[in-house]
Amino acid sequence: MANLYLTHRCNRGCPFCFARKVLAQRKDREEILTIEEITKLLDHYHNQFQAIGLLGGEPFLYPHLAEVIKMLQERRIPCKIFTSATNPMPKELEELDSFMGLNFVVNVGERDTYKEEQFRNLEHFFDKFHEISTLSFTIFDLNADPTFLFDMIDKYGLARGIRTGIALPIYQGGNKYIELDEYKKAGEYFIKCVDQAAARQITMHMDCGFQACMFDDAQRGHLLRQGTQMGFMCGAAIDIGPGLQAWNCFPLFQLGYVNAMDADNEEDLTKLLQAQVAKEIGSSCGVRPECPTCEFMLHGQCEGGCRSFKSVK
Repeated sequence: MANLYLTHRCNRGCPFCFARKVLAQRKDREEILTIEEITKLLDHYHNQFQAIGLLGGEPFLYPHLAEVIKMLQERRIPCKIFTSATNPMPKELEELDSFMGLNFVVNVGERDTYKEEQFRNLEHFFDKFHEISTLSFTIFDLNADPTFLFDMIDKYGLARGIRTGIALPIYQGGNKYIELDEYKKAGEYFIKCVDQAAARQITMHMDCGFQACMFDDAQRGHLLRQGTQMGFMCGAAIDIGPGLQAWNCFPLFQLGYVNAMDADNEEDLTKLLQAQVAKEIGSSCGVRPECPTCEFMLHGQCEGGCRSFKSVK
């Protein structure tokens, strides 16, 4: 899978945002990934991307969103749009009558984090796309009450699964994240969220940042019995942005990037990016001293946490 980073523009300002520092430092906030660049990329990697994610910034602030969706539908490439849905829907999305291969991952917060207009926009979006919308929740405050997530799913008829990640550090700081010494506590918090969700027939699934050692054997078994999709390996997609620059996910963006056209296939592009990151922080996985001898890492069940921790100064 590849992600197309469409635009630097965003007005949500999430404190844990992986792109927070990049967005703040961009001199040209109006720079976008052009239709010509996207066409060139898809032609070059003909039929190689099994799915495409559209992200930013905020995709709803990208002027050609509907055109990109149509292009992907015509090429039969499933499309996942990562959005806060707090901006007015582009007119073309309002009029969209085919949801073929399309779904949304909606990053949400508690009600008091929204301005009135933002929340009205979110509700209007859910009116049209509730059946193909999955909530995204990032753990960065271990005292936060997750009830609003379950209430939102029930009220608007959303998909009954929640994509859950842990806030990770970005290179040289700039965002809120969970410190490594808080991961056990974060694991306990996640289990509480899972149990509350399960009581309402909702499942929570692991995305970025989880480590096997956050949980003991009994806790891992409990999560499986609650239907949690567990994963401790890095499944980060390649991000490709304006100028067809490609990088190895946003927490490591500032470690360097390559031109997506310098590779003939997705595998070679991944190798180029891995080499770029290895040049800066090394190629070994595992961010804890005990990782090299951990049974989960030795058995290929855990990658030892996000390498972004190695870039923290």
